[in-house]
Amino acid sequence: MRIESRTSGKSAAKRTQKIEPANFPTELRVISIRLADEIKPGDSLAEKLLQSLLDNNIVFESGDILIVKHKIVSKAEGRTVDLATIKPSAASVAWANKYNLDARVIELALRESRGVIRRKNGVLITETRHGFICANSGVDVSNVDGGKLALLLPADPDRSRASSIVR
Repeated sequence: MRIESRTSGKSAAKRTQKIEPANFPTELRVISIRLADEIKPGDSLAEKLLQSLLDNNIVFESGDILIVKHKIVSKAEGRTVDLATIKPSAASVAWANKYNLDARVIELALRESRGVIRRKNGVLITETRHGFICANSGVDVSNVDGGKLALLLPADPDRSRASSIVR
């Protein structure tokens, strides 16, 4: 099997790398790791995840990948905002009214953004301060205290990742 990739730039040279079939995994499995209780500000995600792994007799093998949703990282880091404290601008109210959205969430998404990429049919696509392109700057109100709070993306995702590594 051959995998081809191109480097960036005008004079990008085509590189071909031979990959031996023995190096490919024979299957891809997704295993959900259920945590015993809700994540709260100040919780150690590493400790909670390790405990859940132990409780469920799950052992990582070489090559395994752990994927953690930003929502639990944000919860552990206390990246919540009480929506009652958000005073939306007239522009946020107009946009929200046009598409039956919460103007406070729109305002928060705009505050968390570096810029708006697209605003169409009720969808607000932004570039976050981190440089991520996503809907509503990653502001999330689903399953968070009945909609009274909003979750923001982690302030520094690289720091979050580094501080969660178990050594």
